[in-house]
Amino acid sequence: MIESIVDRITDVVEPAVVAEGYLLVDVEFTGSPNGGTLRLFVDKPEGRISLADCEQISRVLSPLLDVENIIEGRYFLEVSSPGINRRIRKKDDFERFVGTKVKIHLRSPQDGRKKVTGTIAGVEGGEVVLSEDPVKPMRRVALANIARANLQIM
Repeated sequence: MIESIVDRITDVVEPAVVAEGYLLVDVEFTGSPNGGTLRLFVDKPEGRISLADCEQISRVLSPLLDVENIIEGRYFLEVSSPGINRRIRKKDDFERFVGTKVKIHLRSPQDGRKKVTGTIAGVEGGEVVLSEDPVKPMRRVALANIARANLQIM
């Protein structure tokens, strides 16, 4: 149920976020369909989102979310920066962060592993190409098999 709420919210808010010149990085909802906390993580294409940016997005999205009434009860809306170890979820995200270290949690084990860490070398077709070690061959991970991925800056 929560997943469908997140999907519906994403479908509604992403076009508005993009129209304002920002990127929707992630959406989290904790609570129940009758209330809770809605967290939207946003960024600028060039990075470095400010508190004023978050306030602007909140002002734009609050009335939109009220009209759509996806969350029926009271809820708190939080608009935030994705942080340094941000989640990445789309093919475009992986392409944008080529050369950056990433930790990936897999839906199904690959080579006996549920987690892989490496540097994003590229995206080819429906796969992320990772360099885990200069002497090892590149590892390919299907985008469809990625449950969660986060940048590993620190």
